[in-house]
Amino acid sequence: MSKKIVEYKDLIAFHPGQYVSELIEDYNVTQKEFAERLGVSAKTVSKLVNAEESISKETAHKLAKLSGVAMQTWLNLQNAYDVKVAEIVEQKELEEGSEKEISEVIDFKYFKEEGYVPDKRYSLKEKIIELRKILGVASLVNLTSFNHLVSYRNTREFTTKSIVNSNIMLELASKKARDITTTKLNRRKLERSLPALRKLTRQNPEVFPQRLYDILLDCGVVLVGLPALPNANLNGATRKFGNGSAMLLLTDRNKASDIFWFSLFHEIGHILENDFSSDDGNSESYRRSEERADQFAKDLLISPEDYQAFVEKGNFDKSDIQRFAEEIDIHPSIVLGRLQKDQYLGYEQFRELKVNYYFV
Repeated sequence: MSKKIVEYKDLIAFHPGQYVSELIEDYNVTQKEFAERLGVSAKTVSKLVNAEESISKETAHKLAKLSGVAMQTWLNLQNAYDVKVAEIVEQKELEEGSEKEISEVIDFKYFKEEGYVPDKRYSLKEKIIELRKILGVASLVNLTSFNHLVSYRNTREFTTKSIVNSNIMLELASKKARDITTTKLNRRKLERSLPALRKLTRQNPEVFPQRLYDILLDCGVVLVGLPALPNANLNGATRKFGNGSAMLLLTDRNKASDIFWFSLFHEIGHILENDFSSDDGNSESYRRSEERADQFAKDLLISPEDYQAFVEKGNFDKSDIQRFAEEIDIHPSIVLGRLQKDQYLGYEQFRELKVNYYFV
């Protein structure tokens, strides 16, 4: 700040340089003469008087000896100014700054519905303060940066809105997961667990979640399910914690069973490659990383050889899909989803083969 008095609405901050200026007037001397009396450079006095510099402990000590006003009083004046300026900056940011704009792309109702905050009316300022606290950030502006330490599965291009909301989901999931285990990620153990994980696709959705959670946790991976936050466009994500464990987040953005299992194994693909970074959500390296994870999930769920043999027959009736799924020991919705993705069938066909999971 370049002014001795900083004001915003009913907030006002007085820089201690104002009181130094009054001292100079009392002595009826120039700034250069006052600097000589004080034992500092004329530049230091000029900066103090113009509120361009803070009072240091050394200068406060000299001012105390010169004026008789205690050193601590000078330091308190400086501290009071700094605190009040920070309060003014905070208030302006809340009412006029970028945090206001960011808060407007966040659905605050989500936090009420999920129990993060009491269900009551909030002012804009209260919303921003609550969001900072929940998400552990000093400013919501921090949410606009693509998180390079996380691998996201997002089915659309990233925009500022989707990055903000995706980062929120990641932070909420991380808070749930970060202290659950100290078991370090064991990728070899996870790889050996793949057949057991794949078999879960045929289990009852009321049964498999706990088994899925336990298998992954034993490998050092904490599975977290969260309701999708509007505008996040996020199906899943992974990240690694400082203690060596990893998190695998799945959202209920799409509840269909084939999407659930594909998203799960897509994220496992990232973990097995130790791929926990995303450079930039719209970069070529990000797209290549996503393609590798997609291919891993496709090949694990249905081997290329089995799939090729099946599609060459050209029989895609409901009974054919069920029979093939039985042969390769996979949920029929996964076969159907693959056929739809490859445009052998329309997305409206055989919907009854798909199951909606309420995993979160």
